Amino acid sequence: MIQKITFIAFTLLLSFFTNAQEKTCSKFKEGTFKVTDPTSKKICYITRKGNVQTEKMENAEEVYDFDIVWIDDCTYTVSPTPATAARIKDINKAGTMTVMITRAKDSSYVQRIKIANKPKFRREDKVYLVKNEENKG
Repeated sequence: MIQKITFIAFTLLLSFFTNAQEKTCSKFKEGTFKVTDPTSKKICYITRKGNVQTEKMENAEEVYDFDIVWIDDCTYTVSPTPATAARIKDINKAGTMTVMITRAKDSSYVQRIKIANKPKFRREDKVYLVKNEENKG
């Protein structure tokens, strides 16, 4: 009987923590974030509002806009907007990116990225919430 009660309590706690993890992703659906590009080591600022994500590398003029589609609370896809695709012809070659938030904390999360037309591509980044408007280059 004790084993049964322990098992039920453990199962309930596990489901509680799993649901709590999923709900924490929703706070990252909008806002300003920063991530360091692993190749250039420059900071990329990401702003999400509604169904649009804007990206800008520090000390660069070019701005990229993407359409966002949330698949679930912690997974979304980004595709270049028609205006971005018209300006930057090669941007469509990679295809749609799928981003999965794998771990979420109060002011940061870890994301895993896959790219549709590059099946071997895998990348994991730590992304930080920008709480106050920092200098964006």
